[in-house]
Amino acid sequence: MAIDTNSKKRPKTQNDASGNLNDYQKALELAETGRHEEALGYIQEYLGSSPNDAEALNDTGAILHCLGRSDEAVSHLVKARNLQPDSAEIIWNLSETYLAGGKATEAMELFDDMDRMGILNVDVLNRTADVLLNEDNLVDALEMLHRSLELSPDQKILQLMIEIIRHKMAENSGE
Repeated sequence: MAIDTNSKKRPKTQNDASGNLNDYQKALELAETGRHEEALGYIQEYLGSSPNDAEALNDTGAILHCLGRSDEAVSHLVKARNLQPDSAEIIWNLSETYLAGGKATEAMELFDDMDRMGILNVDVLNRTADVLLNEDNLVDALEMLHRSLELSPDQKILQLMIEIIRHKMAENSGE
């Protein structure tokens, strides 16, 4: 799983209207070195004066995710997505955070956009199927595995998994 901050992509200038450029840059530097708790303080300070900065909201979500605070991360990432709906990075981070929090259904709602953007892959689909299987949601898990096979038909193990799920579904309907 790769949730990234924008530290390498976002050079701001000293003319940034927020006046808190240093807080934001410091937060990104700390996050890159794994000092997420410290980074969070700096980036929250920055967001205090720039609450609608989609990239900073995305980065805050990524930091919160790294701290295991998925619900807070989702809140920031959803706000970022509302501000910048066509950002592949934001949508990717949101899907990863949903999956890490066991919210496969919410992640699935992003997959058509991810597919359109060219960022949907078999790893995400297979991990989503795994979460769904752990929830005993066989129908949606089967859908994810089929979609994964469409992207990469050479995943032979998925054929066996699909057959096992179908068998289990048949058993469950016969109870």
